Amino acid sequence: MTKSTIILIGAIAIAGPTASLVIHHQAQLKLRENDALLLQQDNQLTELAAEHQRLSNSVVQATSSTTDDPTVELVKLRTEAEALRKQTNELGKQLAENRWSRQWRPASRPDSGTGSNRSSSSDVVSDSNSEEYKEQLYGMTTANGKMDDARNLSRGVRFYAREHQGEFPSNFDQAAPYFYKDQKPPRTSEFELVFQGSLNDLTNVPLQAVALIREQQAWPTPVGKLGRIYVMADGQVNVVESDDNFQSWEAAHIIPPPAAGQQ
Repeated sequence: MTKSTIILIGAIAIAGPTASLVIHHQAQLKLRENDALLLQQDNQLTELAAEHQRLSNSVVQATSSTTDDPTVELVKLRTEAEALRKQTNELGKQLAENRWSRQWRPASRPDSGTGSNRSSSSDVVSDSNSEEYKEQLYGMTTANGKMDDARNLSRGVRFYAREHQGEFPSNFDQAAPYFYKDQKPPRTSEFELVFQGSLNDLTNVPLQAVALIREQQAWPTPVGKLGRIYVMADGQVNVVESDDNFQSWEAAHIIPPPAAGQQ
């Protein structure tokens, strides 16, 4: 090996971690910019709502006035109120979309592996800012084989839907023919289906926002919280850490079945 080759290899080895740090720093800056934008939009929406309320009160006062002819002033106020209502609705829609995008930004994306695990990515959802800690949580699911089980179930259930006009199975036995053949059968008793419906029901919903499969038993994390695996409708496998028994997370990600008599 020549001296120039050694120098080149050393330069590449140094540049790799440096590039990763730069990318991470840029991502953090972008995140802070988005948070600042959300705060600004929140303030704007509050101001618009207050102004809309003021105009609405003025319309009521002008309508109920009996001393002067309120017609001209009333038309003017109603026009302003309608314009403000449209502006408020548009800003509210934009704010909701930005919040949605911010909420579903992956917290962490460990290496999804190769071979039988090739089709599913994995995220770790935790309040911790430590990537090392998130890797630790992820490692807990790979050590006991639960991650492999979740990915296998993810494939089976989604491939079943693909072959059945978008309808998801009502149980794991129906999805068994679609499990990985080069991997041992998943422990279906460790998981449960939490969405039973059709992909057609999710036309206007991001698939990565809907939980499809849930690990039945939660487990303690190193900081005293609870951890659980969830498979999303797009196939992504989430390792979720919670301090409220997953109530907040599930309220935002699990679609309850329709009430009796409703479809």
